[in-house]
Amino acid sequence: MRYDLRNKAVALTGGSRGIGRAVAVKLAEEGARLAIIARDEAKLSETAELVQAAGAFVAPIVGDVTDNDSVADAVARAAEELDGIDVFMNIAGLTLERSIEDASPEDYVRVMDTNLLGVVRCTKSALPHLRKSQGLLVNIASVIISNPFPWLGVYACSKWAVAAFSHTIRQELHGSGVRVLTVYPTVVRTDLADEEPVLADTPSQSPEQCARAIVKAIKKGKVEAGTAWLPKLSGAIFTIYPPLTDWINRLFLPRDYRDRLRDH
Repeated sequence: MRYDLRNKAVALTGGSRGIGRAVAVKLAEEGARLAIIARDEAKLSETAELVQAAGAFVAPIVGDVTDNDSVADAVARAAEELDGIDVFMNIAGLTLERSIEDASPEDYVRVMDTNLLGVVRCTKSALPHLRKSQGLLVNIASVIISNPFPWLGVYACSKWAVAAFSHTIRQELHGSGVRVLTVYPTVVRTDLADEEPVLADTPSQSPEQCARAIVKAIKKGKVEAGTAWLPKLSGAIFTIYPPLTDWINRLFLPRDYRDRLRDH
């Protein structure tokens, strides 16, 4: 089923940077009307200027996906500004580079609060609007769930949870008219990459390449999509023979990380 984004009302989180910013600009180029939600008002304004330059209507909305009231207010305002919501995109996320052994329970709570519970909060607030429009929910998981990488276990756990949430709600919404797309981006060169030096030597793509793949998946009416072909191959290898993927991952580790494994 093809999906035309022209004049569609699209609300998204994580709109102040990285994938969220690139997706907002790409959607603007497709003719969508946008509400972009993020915590950083200054960066949000920068994204809004880019969207306006692409010729689209945009409502920048300051909101925090870790706060129940903030989410409810932000989604309600997005629906008011756009006169409804046709597409809601859960893009906001954070990462953490830490070994499983060193990670604390508090680390898991902090990452899950944004990456999983942020999706839960936003989805619950957006669903009444999506039911009314028979719209589309887009959740951003990660390729890391099919190819786990050392030192990113906390992040991987959160994205596994997002994928499980997305798969389950897709089935539960069957017959409602609301569709669900789950996207598994590969490593993307955003400012989050500065927090993940373990991925410095790993093949990656730009936010713009990722955004093009996401928008293409929306327009094609897909229910699941990756953003690059190489992770699909490595994911298939992981499914067939995980030790081979472990060895391949070690090849892409920066030297000091490989030394850590030898010294462990």
